[in-house]
Amino acid sequence: MSENSKYREMFVQEALEHVENLNSYLLKYEEEPNVKEHVDVVFRSAHTLKGMAATMGYDQIREICKTIEGIFEEFRRGDTTITPELGNIIFLGIDHLRQLVNDETKKIDLDEFLNYVKNPNEFKANGSETDPTSSQQIKSPTVRVKMQDLDSLVNLVGEMMIAKMQLDQVVQTHNSDEGVEVLMNLGRLITDIQYQTMKIRLVPIDQIFNRFSRMVRDVSTSLGKEVKLEVEGSGIELDRTVLDAITDPLLHMLRNAVDHGLETTDQRKKSGKPETGTIQLKASRVGDRVEIHVIDDGRGIDLEAVKTKALEKKIISQEDLAHMSDEQIAELIGMPGLSTAKTVTDISGRGVGMDVVMTQVRNVGGHVKITTEKGQGTTITLTIPMSLAIIGGLLVSISDQKYVLPLSSIATTLTVDNKEIKRVHGKEMITLRDNVVPVIRASKALGLNAKHDESSDTQVNIVIVDKDGKSYGLIVDSLEKEQEVVIKRLDSMSNSLATFSDATILPDGKVALILEPSLLV
Repeated sequence: MSENSKYREMFVQEALEHVENLNSYLLKYEEEPNVKEHVDVVFRSAHTLKGMAATMGYDQIREICKTIEGIFEEFRRGDTTITPELGNIIFLGIDHLRQLVNDETKKIDLDEFLNYVKNPNEFKANGSETDPTSSQQIKSPTVRVKMQDLDSLVNLVGEMMIAKMQLDQVVQTHNSDEGVEVLMNLGRLITDIQYQTMKIRLVPIDQIFNRFSRMVRDVSTSLGKEVKLEVEGSGIELDRTVLDAITDPLLHMLRNAVDHGLETTDQRKKSGKPETGTIQLKASRVGDRVEIHVIDDGRGIDLEAVKTKALEKKIISQEDLAHMSDEQIAELIGMPGLSTAKTVTDISGRGVGMDVVMTQVRNVGGHVKITTEKGQGTTITLTIPMSLAIIGGLLVSISDQKYVLPLSSIATTLTVDNKEIKRVHGKEMITLRDNVVPVIRASKALGLNAKHDESSDTQVNIVIVDKDGKSYGLIVDSLEKEQEVVIKRLDSMSNSLATFSDATILPDGKVALILEPSLLV
């Protein structure tokens, strides 16, 4: 085994690609059994992986690939066709391959697997056991990078070093306009290298989306439901850290949609719906953020049950409930301890509720929105940043302290006369483009003492932010400047209110906290 250690990393990377090929094209073959190309791709991947495993001395991997290769050779000849039972066995083999590739000390019961191949009906698939999308398997210390991106990075580093040496020489000789020009050039190069470095960290979102098809297939099979997963969002890329952070929330939402959201075939017939339930998983870019939608055409969320449970758990009062919209009531399911499920199942009852989902999304600077219509379905929208390392920010001053507001959260900024702020039912408002916008004083929201009597100011600076499609104004002492900031993560335990979880270092060496405006208003 030690002789192979220097080749193992390369083997694992290539082997996992073949395993994912087997998984995705077997799914496609089940849906389109007449497409010969699907059979050919699976056969070639199994054959190639078999040869790689033989070279490395991984006998169990070689034996499983040989078995899958034999099954698909029969498919190619037309001797037999795929059945749900046989599909379950091949997927079991693919799960074994994934485990064996990731852990070279792992051993499986090969005789049991080969017996299932001969007698597919003896195997009972359990959707809660196979979990090809677990975060442990998805996370990887390596990311494949295109050579042209690496070449660009190396060239930029070289140019940056040359420019720095030029600057050193000029500064040592004399101060001149030439020094300023070289300094500007250095700044441009640093920005370029920053961009290229961030580009290398981006990973196609398809890498996660494509794996969910298998999970939905297994879960729906174990529940006896007919479910179709439609995936859209090809070409969108996310920072590796963000992608890892949202995988578990997405996994939970999809499981919930299959288990609790979609009705059984008989229930759908009675409701006049198609027998096959549909779940849509969509991703789209909105500015420097990405929106991910999980949409099902199931029974929808029972808002009356949510209200009853919220009152029972004393999460909210009857008075507050009376003033809440349906959307706000639906989002109560994100409160800890609030679940309307009558039974806890192996599929979705794993101690991970919507409160955990929302917390994980907030931890990466995102937010969750839930809309539902009884009998028609539910849509859950995740809005998340593309990157966690560098963001565009607006530097503001609040009570003599510097803070950064992410530009992605800001609609606009304005300076108005103090007398334009009106009080309506005890709350401050301004009129913006014929719309009434509530305003909040940032110092008060943060629990800080105002540096002076704000009511005496002739003019006030307001940052207009968007929250769930509504505009709010955040009054700050001054608007400093826009700049890119490098994010430094704080200990999550240091701020129980989650008003901020990040900080940045300013050019003068001081630390500024990064605020999430939507949590202040």
